[in-house]
Amino acid sequence: MNKSLAVVAIIVSLLVGAVFGAGGMYYVKIVAPEKQLQKIAQEEKEKVDEMVRRGEITKITPDSIEIKVEAGGGDIGESISLRTNEYTTLQVGMGFVNESGGKADITEWFTEGDYVNVIASDGQALALHREARPGEVEEGEADEENTLEETDVFEGNL
Repeated sequence: MNKSLAVVAIIVSLLVGAVFGAGGMYYVKIVAPEKQLQKIAQEEKEKVDEMVRRGEITKITPDSIEIKVEAGGGDIGESISLRTNEYTTLQVGMGFVNESGGKADITEWFTEGDYVNVIASDGQALALHREARPGEVEEGEADEENTLEETDVFEGNL
């Protein structure tokens, strides 16, 4: 009886050890790194949210912009001045309008009174975006003859 009890105790302890070992390895290799990445992602999101501003352009030159901030991560109700350089990304609608690494004259694409979204850091505009104006063709937009009309979909004229 003592031998069978000892064998059962050994088998049970091996099984318990295997379960706890596998569970511990799962936590260390999968759960803990995932939690750490989620924490890092949340911190980065908070940093970016603090950098975003939305407002109306009150003054613009070829390499600087002043906006009255209406929404975003800070400076709400204030006017802020931002510099642009060759690394500033310019976007109109869904299309990028400046060449990579080339400094663009922002007055070609933006004017006083435009509402813009800005990602800014330390007085530098990292990205500028505005919605496309009516009739303005966006980069990558399909030709009108190849575009489905909303009525085509509803009337079954596919």
